[in-house]
Amino acid sequence: MTSVRRSLAVSLFSRYIQIGVQLVSYFILARLLTPDDVGLFSVASAAIGIAQVFREFGVGSYLIQEKELNKSKIATAFTLTLLLGCLFFLLLYVFAPYIAAFYKDDRLINVFRLLSCNFLIIPLNSTSLSLLRRDMQFGAIFWITIIASIVGLSVAVSLSYYGYGYNSLVCSSLANTLSTAIAVSFFRRGGMFHHLTLCEWKAMFSFGSQVTFTSITNEISANANDLILGRILGFSATGIISRAQGIMYLFHRDITASIRSVAFPAFANAHRENRDLENDFIKAVTILTVFAWPFYGFFSLYPVEALRLFFGPQWDEAGPLVPWFCAAGAVAATCSLIPTLLPALGGVKYLVRLHLLVDPLRVITFAVATYIFKTSEVFAITFFLFFSFSMPLLYYFKNKLLPTRYKLLALGLVKSLLASLCALALPVCLVGWVWLDFTGIVHGFVHENLAWIYKAPGTRFLKDWILIPIGVMMIPCWVMGLIICRHPLADETAFRKIVFYRIWN
Repeated sequence: MTSVRRSLAVSLFSRYIQIGVQLVSYFILARLLTPDDVGLFSVASAAIGIAQVFREFGVGSYLIQEKELNKSKIATAFTLTLLLGCLFFLLLYVFAPYIAAFYKDDRLINVFRLLSCNFLIIPLNSTSLSLLRRDMQFGAIFWITIIASIVGLSVAVSLSYYGYGYNSLVCSSLANTLSTAIAVSFFRRGGMFHHLTLCEWKAMFSFGSQVTFTSITNEISANANDLILGRILGFSATGIISRAQGIMYLFHRDITASIRSVAFPAFANAHRENRDLENDFIKAVTILTVFAWPFYGFFSLYPVEALRLFFGPQWDEAGPLVPWFCAAGAVAATCSLIPTLLPALGGVKYLVRLHLLVDPLRVITFAVATYIFKTSEVFAITFFLFFSFSMPLLYYFKNKLLPTRYKLLALGLVKSLLASLCALALPVCLVGWVWLDFTGIVHGFVHENLAWIYKAPGTRFLKDWILIPIGVMMIPCWVMGLIICRHPLADETAFRKIVFYRIWN
């Protein structure tokens, strides 16, 4: 358990630094690029992401969960990823003009052809990274990801500054992938190359075909958003929605991903040792939600201010969409570890059934709603409703392998909710007072005495930097909420050491 906590701490610390680098990237690039640039790259990235799942073919998950791993299986994994990488490079290079014709924009030809080069580089690092994760060497992964993030950021900002537009994001992606491959060679014994063989392909194909199917349906449903929006609403609207989702994805994708990267090998190890996982799962969900809900609540209260702080004033149009995406993220936090738990428990078939049911319906729903109404707001509302619909289904399939103790789970979620409300008390009061002042109910007290906090006269939006002190002041309220509610996080040794050391010193 100590090694899992240490690995989680390293993974989270790494992710926080990555998020910091990403925020710097957002802050700069959003002011150098247009919504059209961002939307065009989002559409291209969505298509590449789907192809990436085919290329992966579940090889990474196979290496992590395999009980008896040997050199032949590692070499087969490397060979398979190399062959698939070359195949998808050729396919994307050849079909790039046809994809561009579908979206009626020839700029996508060069974008797809440049991004397809990633498929020649990724096989050099994917096998070694999976082995590092299997061995829970998250310290090495920390340095690899940080190096790649900084290199990618430097390339994107430099080229954007000199007017390369969306091409700066393309070159940044290539630089990130290449620097990852080079960094892996320094941290993994044997470097990035392995000998070529396919002698263990049958066992790998049996596992990989199931994992790949679920990953494909999930990736298609996730990236269908940008693909559908780009075709129906255009690249600019896609860019606006992408920035609104970006607030949600700061936690749902970026922070939760670091937790899942540790949770999968930890769940797999616990399963191999025949330990009871339900208490650990509920505790993980309880701790995850007490971080997620204050985050989503805060940015739902200040959507326009957050967009201006991170991306600049040209993204104000995305403001009304942010609360809907944050509401979806808050719902997802209660069940986002289940897709990680199922394959770790050997329940890949249940994950397949889940994705067979949910993913096609998700794509169809988004496509129909967007096509009929042709508005960003309807897309955001549909996004929230579908996440809400998916939660009971996830727990239904989880119960097939690991019955849920709902009373214990509900108690943990209530504690997370109460602690979150404590953290959000100050932001809610400020928003309520500003709203009352703006409507004239409190006779303009804030406008008369604290007019400097407003972005401009006659508007209820606050200045961007106000979010920073508000966020800092939330922390002691959140800590007090954890202690008062006796939240499981407050019982963690690291939490007690940090909090009580600060109090007494």
